Amino acid sequence: MLQTGRRNIAFIGTAEPGYQEVYDRWRGYCRALRAAGIEPDDRLCVKAEPSEQDGREAIEELARRGAEFDAVFAASDVAAIGAMHALQHLGRAIPSEVAIVGFDDIPAASLSSPPLSTVRQDSRRAGEALVEAAVEAIEYGSAQTMLLPVKLVVRESSLPA
Repeated sequence: MLQTGRRNIAFIGTAEPGYQEVYDRWRGYCRALRAAGIEPDDRLCVKAEPSEQDGREAIEELARRGAEFDAVFAASDVAAIGAMHALQHLGRAIPSEVAIVGFDDIPAASLSSPPLSTVRQDSRRAGEALVEAAVEAIEYGSAQTMLLPVKLVVRESSLPA
């Protein structure tokens, strides 16, 4: 989104250390903004669980705050789809007014309207890593975290305006 000129990018997700996977996505979002010379704005961060309802409510919260944003990065595709519905209800055109990207590449992402850009990770490897971490935690009392490779899947929801 930054490469297409978006500068006011909202984040939808639970950006707290207790939700390590989403917190890592938040930290990546902040790193990307800072690398582009943009300081993350707390007014553009809305706590949201990975649900369509929370995605809708996050956009409504941004509107209540009067936050100006031209893009949304949602920590899950489900929340991103809810956010798209709320944006459309508010009359905001996707992607010409607001670009949106989710995370997970669930099947519904390619079927949404417009099709949702997303960050894809190998779900099989993620599941294996989760099981490995659980076994390690049981056996040793703690587990190492693992970063898995991801790939951006660009679809219509984040095309340049």
